[in-house]
Amino acid sequence: MVKKNFYGGKYFRSIAKQRQKIKKLFVKKNWIAHHGIERSGTNFLRAILIELKINLINQFDPAENHPSHKHFRWYRDKSLIPNMKKSLLNDLTAENIYYINKICKFFFDTKHIVIKKKKLNAITSIANYFLNQKILHKDENFKNNILSIQKDYVAYYDFWKQINEKDPDSVQIIFYEDIINSTDALVKALNIFRIFPNVDIPKKFSFSELYESDIDRKKNISEDEIYENIKKK
Repeated sequence: MVKKNFYGGKYFRSIAKQRQKIKKLFVKKNWIAHHGIERSGTNFLRAILIELKINLINQFDPAENHPSHKHFRWYRDKSLIPNMKKSLLNDLTAENIYYINKICKFFFDTKHIVIKKKKLNAITSIANYFLNQKILHKDENFKNNILSIQKDYVAYYDFWKQINEKDPDSVQIIFYEDIINSTDALVKALNIFRIFPNVDIPKKFSFSELYESDIDRKKNISEDEIYENIKKK
């Protein structure tokens, strides 16, 4: 299945926002929030969930330091947020799903699905994104910045792992490398949530265009180069 730009432009995005507001007045159950660090496949996951007509409670991104944002850093030690991403700075954390839903003003039984890239792949992707955006530079601070990205990645997913272990019926973590090839892992997570889409789920999804994804982005650094910077840590 190939779908181009699941929002269909700013006008249809605005309409979709209004429709979601109305839906939340009447539909109080079977909502999902999606999460993941930058460049981890969150836009791909979001596109799939929209295609499956899932009630996606954080479909539209607020500011990055808002707790309902998919990239929000819930972990306690905020000094681990990279200096390159000051837009993520916040002073909130939570011990369980109850408080996450309460802080985000989600419905109390909202489920959470977290997408994760394998570490080396993720750090390389983030570094390339930062280099393309001129946020990261190959200078004397480069290695320390790469290590900062790694620590942030570990803290982000350690938080969600702990929440998943406390309440696996409400939180599931899936790998990008799995769902890019098959929807099996996603279907398994939805089954655990007892959320069953009313549409046929294809074996595989692909999208020719995704919101905020630049298909022409340059690859400035390889996984081997990233590995050389983090292998001793």
